[in-house]
Amino acid sequence: MTTTSTAATPRATLGAYALSPSPDEDAGRAEAAFYEGLAELTTAGGHRIDALELPLLPTGSPRIELPWITRHVQPRWDLVVTCIPRVMTHLATLPAYGLASTDDDARRRAVADVAAVRDLAHSLADASGRPRITAIEVHTAPGPDLGSLDALARSFEEILAWDLAGAQVLVEHCDAAVPGQAAAKGFFTLDDELAIVRDLPRSVGIGINWGRSAIEGRSATTPVEHTRAAADAGRLRAVIFSGASDVETPWGAPWRDAHIPAHSPDPALAASSGSLLTQATTSATLAAAGEHPHQDQPLYVGAKVSAPRSGADVRTRLAIARASLGLALDAPAVR
Repeated sequence: MTTTSTAATPRATLGAYALSPSPDEDAGRAEAAFYEGLAELTTAGGHRIDALELPLLPTGSPRIELPWITRHVQPRWDLVVTCIPRVMTHLATLPAYGLASTDDDARRRAVADVAAVRDLAHSLADASGRPRITAIEVHTAPGPDLGSLDALARSFEEILAWDLAGAQVLVEHCDAAVPGQAAAKGFFTLDDELAIVRDLPRSVGIGINWGRSAIEGRSATTPVEHTRAAADAGRLRAVIFSGASDVETPWGAPWRDAHIPAHSPDPALAASSGSLLTQATTSATLAAAGEHPHQDQPLYVGAKVSAPRSGADVRTRLAIARASLGLALDAPAVR
């Protein structure tokens, strides 16, 4: 079965894996304490987490297997699984890899990776008695140089023939290849992605990652434009706030896809003073999401952020999560 409609109220979503301590830190106790803390986390506006974004990591990682999920993830949480970590791992050694690849072997390898999420969705649904993976985020790798929209359409034809155990498919837009500009991802443009998605069932939508759109356009206005375009097409399903910066920060060089948090007066976000993501840019993006009369509210709204350094303790990470989610979820546009 496939989810085909958006919810009346957006699901409060956290890209928890980007903020979590390493599974090796303190023999795994720090990671366990972090997820326990997320279960109790509430924003100032009273929002609690509804869904976690989890990564499809390289084969063999326990973080995307049933025992790890049973141990760390609350039964009430829905799951959004993003394929991007495995995508980027493969691209490092196989540049033609991806759902849009014109190399059919490389394309089929990417389809098989999505099938791994499908199989996990069935295992979790069987174990839980309900759909747990409610969305699978896919990507338009390897981009226009080694890929084509025809190849991408073939991949979707295969994926959408499957029983996805209640999950819908989201094309998570990443920064597109821009001539003369170093790309973080370099995949297809949002216009190209929308051209494909418009011809697919309503169960397929677009997810906007604020920071990746800002990196593409080198501007805080690009995420607003991308959000509006996806909403105008009636396919906007997720708006996830991950920051970006045009200056050096504790997260690294300018325009790095490092999931820098927003900047706000909250002390937990003091280190991200260089972030282009603010309350004003958050509100502008959410306003764009609701401008089109035929677009429901996004199904998922939330944050995907990281700590400024690997040594940040659990309390610091939870404070960043609370402040980041509060900025997105307590805004007037999503009340």
